[in-house]
Amino acid sequence: MKKKLSLFVFLLLANLTFAQNTIIWSVKKPNSEKTSYILGTFHQMGNSFVDKKPIIKELLSKSELIIFESVEDSKTKAEVEEVFLTREDDYSYRKILNQDDVQFLNNYSKDWKIPIHKLKPGELILKLHQEIVKEKCNTINTTDTFEQMEDYLQYLAEQLSVPILGLETYVDQMKLINSSYTDKEELSWDKAKNIIHQYITDANTDDKKRLKQICSIANNYMSMKLDYQFNLKCSSEDQLLTKRNDKWMPQILKSINDNKTVFIAVGLHHLYYDCGIISQLKKEGYEVKPIKLK
Repeated sequence: MKKKLSLFVFLLLANLTFAQNTIIWSVKKPNSEKTSYILGTFHQMGNSFVDKKPIIKELLSKSELIIFESVEDSKTKAEVEEVFLTREDDYSYRKILNQDDVQFLNNYSKDWKIPIHKLKPGELILKLHQEIVKEKCNTINTTDTFEQMEDYLQYLAEQLSVPILGLETYVDQMKLINSSYTDKEELSWDKAKNIIHQYITDANTDDKKRLKQICSIANNYMSMKLDYQFNLKCSSEDQLLTKRNDKWMPQILKSINDNKTVFIAVGLHHLYYDCGIISQLKKEGYEVKPIKLK
């Protein structure tokens, strides 16, 4: 009896462990022959990661619609870059940030397409985060031609001639990036200076313990050691995440309910917790199951 119970517990734990060790989930609508899919993405990830997982391309090719957080073609990207470059110069960061940080940023950003004096605080934080992950966490190989996972997925969708849809616009995303996390006012340089200082410290560190912390999310993603924590409620710190998920759900449900095979690619964190897209789909009566990846 004890052996049978131990075997049962082992199989249960193995199943629970597997349920967390994936980035792709199938979504089945009740009484429908169609199956859709949802992929949790990691934004700063090179195309070689996707290339090593052929099931992603296979599911893309089967899809009748591919949904992203936002959709940007080459024309849109050029227009976005023009928006940045035509802004008024703002050198106020030089007076507010630590002078050593200012000197570092001036050297660190010398090859950026958009100079710092054209960026807002939230945009600078995002750029620093992207650069640090790229440099410290080995998410991009030297042979990669795409440094953003969504850019590569969109490229594949275009090659397959599958229609694509964006859940929000570039303007929506810029408002979120530049918010002070209360969604009521823009993040100021004064409020951002400590965050920026920490990123600069991280950019300069060789401390193995700190590097492990910096790259923990990236490493867990690449090894797919994930814990979606579906039973946890989203906290007040997740209010913007919750708001975005809630805003996206009607379009996601409509697309799936149109009896199409839909492939949804959104940032991994949007799948977490009870406010995440997976939990919300389950509450709507959909069968959501993990897909095993090699």
